[in-house]
Amino acid sequence: MNDLPWLGHCCQRCALPLNEAGICGQCLQQPPPQQLSLALFRYETPVNHCIAAFKYHQQLVFTKLYARLLADKTRQRNNALPEVLIPIPLHPSRMRSRGYNQSAQLADALGNQLDIAVDKTSFIRQRNTSPQTGLSGKQRKRNLKQAFAIRMATSYNHVALIDDVYTTGHTVAEATRCLQQNGVDTVEVWTIARAMRHY
Repeated sequence: MNDLPWLGHCCQRCALPLNEAGICGQCLQQPPPQQLSLALFRYETPVNHCIAAFKYHQQLVFTKLYARLLADKTRQRNNALPEVLIPIPLHPSRMRSRGYNQSAQLADALGNQLDIAVDKTSFIRQRNTSPQTGLSGKQRKRNLKQAFAIRMATSYNHVALIDDVYTTGHTVAEATRCLQQNGVDTVEVWTIARAMRHY
């Protein structure tokens, strides 16, 4: 476990590595919509291969481990935990072809660890967006425009979005904006891994 690419000090807003805890220059100039982001690992070998197996090949054996490690990390902070966990949703057609949503699997395991509710029905992906892999930052942003929607009204104030990898931040930013436009005050982003550069 010590040989894994653990993410140490990082930006509180986007989770990019820093020499000490704080906010990176990019987020000071252009703050992302979420108030806090946390991740366990840098998106490097062997974590990237484990996540690919988790995401595309139904290798769910590490789900409980990821959840336990993320739960331990969230307990180390002083601020209040969110009232609900919301996994980044798949479009129904993607869900049918893949058979499961890895972010929902992670959210369920995390909810059990932290005794926090998981909402997998209120927040939906209304557009069947192209896969983000291989797209540039601008293409990712355009691809995700108005991708998400609230299917039913909620009264949440503090939410954590759950996803496997924080890459460019466009997915979680678009999801966060949708939630905030529907009355959510505080949005956090919890992921297994963080890609190591802004795009």
